[in-house]
Amino acid sequence: MSKQLLLISCATLLMMSCSKKETPVPQTSVEYLNLNNTVVTANNVLVIDLDKDGTADFTVTKELREGDTGENDLLEFRVTSSGQHRILMLDNGTPARKEEGVLIKNEDELPYRWDPLLAAALLTRVLTLDIANSYWQGEWMNQYNKYLAVQLIKDGKAYQGWIQISFSHILPTRIIVHDAAYNKIAGQPIKAGQK
Repeated sequence: MSKQLLLISCATLLMMSCSKKETPVPQTSVEYLNLNNTVVTANNVLVIDLDKDGTADFTVTKELREGDTGENDLLEFRVTSSGQHRILMLDNGTPARKEEGVLIKNEDELPYRWDPLLAAALLTRVLTLDIANSYWQGEWMNQYNKYLAVQLIKDGKAYQGWIQISFSHILPTRIIVHDAAYNKIAGQPIKAGQK
């Protein structure tokens, strides 16, 4: 009898140790913002008030600026964070591009890090003297329905979010900003595209 009890106990312990532990589901309370597929061109700037508190959190623009060498001008689609808000990006200003369903976390995702006070260049058109040789460059070229990872900072706490963006070659070349959302629970992740 004691051998059977010992065998049953060992078998039970073995089965319990091999069972999968469930990963806790992140807590979410999502604030969703439909941006109605807003088109950003040189004449149309988009101001995003993600937390709907009446102040700008992020701005999407198309700007002309002088190149670093002074030889060529650059036409850039940029996302700028307001205040202490952040964008997940590389040191060179290239923002992370997320697929739908990918988790956006509070921590840096090396080589990307949460960067405050910087503008992220989605795309750059290098304008040469011979316009036929001008060209677009950047990680967001030919990307449709991708997600920019953003972080709102309120009262010293970080709230993860996303902005859904597409690039369009239809002239004039433009960025389309579809929608955005953030997790209203501080420090908790959100999935790109989660509403």
